[in-house]
Amino acid sequence: MSVLGRRVRVALTVGMAMAAFAAGLGAPASQAAEPAPPAKSDSADKPVYLVKGYTADSPGCSRKWDKAKRSMKSWGWTGEFIKVGFYTADIGGGCTVNIAKDGDADTPIKYLGQQLAWDIHRRYTSRGKSVDVITHSMGGLIARAALAGTQRREDGFPPKLYVEDVVTLGTPHRGGFLTYFCGDVEGQQCQDMRPSSPFMAWLGPTLPQGEGGTDWTLIASHFDFVANVNSATPEGSGAQHLVRYAMSAQLNHSELRTQRTGTHRMNYTNNGSPWRHMRYGAAPVRAAMNAIYWADRW
Repeated sequence: MSVLGRRVRVALTVGMAMAAFAAGLGAPASQAAEPAPPAKSDSADKPVYLVKGYTADSPGCSRKWDKAKRSMKSWGWTGEFIKVGFYTADIGGGCTVNIAKDGDADTPIKYLGQQLAWDIHRRYTSRGKSVDVITHSMGGLIARAALAGTQRREDGFPPKLYVEDVVTLGTPHRGGFLTYFCGDVEGQQCQDMRPSSPFMAWLGPTLPQGEGGTDWTLIASHFDFVANVNSATPEGSGAQHLVRYAMSAQLNHSELRTQRTGTHRMNYTNNGSPWRHMRYGAAPVRAAMNAIYWADRW
């Protein structure tokens, strides 16, 4: 068994049991001329896009993702990481790419999704390669917008995207209650995350798919008071896997992105199965990596 195989086996017995649950802008290429989507496979060598959330007052990517990145590498992930920034202040903050170099809190989320879509297309889809995506908070809405606009063939989006897996950590898929208190300082992005906003209506209730299919894992925490579990893990969205950490696990909004160790009580459902309880579930970062490793087994 490979080193990765041993590590994955250990992770499953310590809380994930994945088979059971567990946890740019170049000119558009001709769609007919592009390679077919690659076959899905269990692998730890795909590129991973890391998309942070609404952090206009706390810019940069390294401080958001470097600990998770180091842990994933230590667990056997060999694929490259693309840390995505979208604020002017993110420049110099350890981001691999800044999809909106003049961006601020007033830059619409749909626009960020469009730019993310083109970056994925330019770097990978146009070359016949698929990617995985791990997001936190608003970052999940950016990923949704990228795939939604592309799937609908909307003007300004690339012809296709090969995105095999998406994991969202504490993403307000149905909007956030606190966004009702948005003011001028919080900007358009905060207003976009209101449950009744035109942007949320544009996204719709169903998760989009990349070419060849996209496997969605939505992870939430009952201790998260920014994106509650009903918004972050909505049933009926088309997500294949939903994970909800118990209140007793005390994982707050930021810790869904940073917690890498320990075992934590959770409830989960896969492909519409009844909800099940796991006493020793993996930490969120570990769960996110396991989710993108498996093509469809869980």
